[in-house]
Amino acid sequence: MRTPSGGIRKALDLLGAEHPTADRSRTFLARALLGVAVLLFTWILVLGSTTRGQAEVRNWSTAWVGMDVLQVAGLLATGRLLVLRSRRTALAAAASSTLLLLDAWFDVLTAEGGGAWYTALAMALLVELPAALALAALAHTALDWQGGAAGPRSTPLPQDAIEPPAPGDVRTAVGQP
Repeated sequence: MRTPSGGIRKALDLLGAEHPTADRSRTFLARALLGVAVLLFTWILVLGSTTRGQAEVRNWSTAWVGMDVLQVAGLLATGRLLVLRSRRTALAAAASSTLLLLDAWFDVLTAEGGGAWYTALAMALLVELPAALALAALAHTALDWQGGAAGPRSTPLPQDAIEPPAPGDVRTAVGQP
């Protein structure tokens, strides 16, 4: 994977720094994000008041297949990174969780009435939402991991789990001297 280069990398590093310039940069970026959120909320109000009923959508099946492909890719990436015990598991798990939430939302809201709607609701409640919550919990947990495949374990094993006690060394059941 390609990493940000030159000026972009410096700007990203600056955002995490303890420095007055970094404080100003974070404040500016936070205000810009707030401004975009306000504009988006305004757009949501416009859409909500002007769109009614049903809409014909081109490439409907392609959109759904694309969503499912993204979910598969996210779950595969999460699984691979989890095996490597990488902190990047948090990113893949968070993205996968979000995709599952979106899938549940759109499945339920776009399902036709009757049995199709009940099936979509059951899938959302019994599969997609619990999986999304589990992935969100994994993402939160993975943030605390140290290192990765080549790095140290986040919770070091007790010394007696690595080496057996020396002859004559009397230890209790929990490995304390």
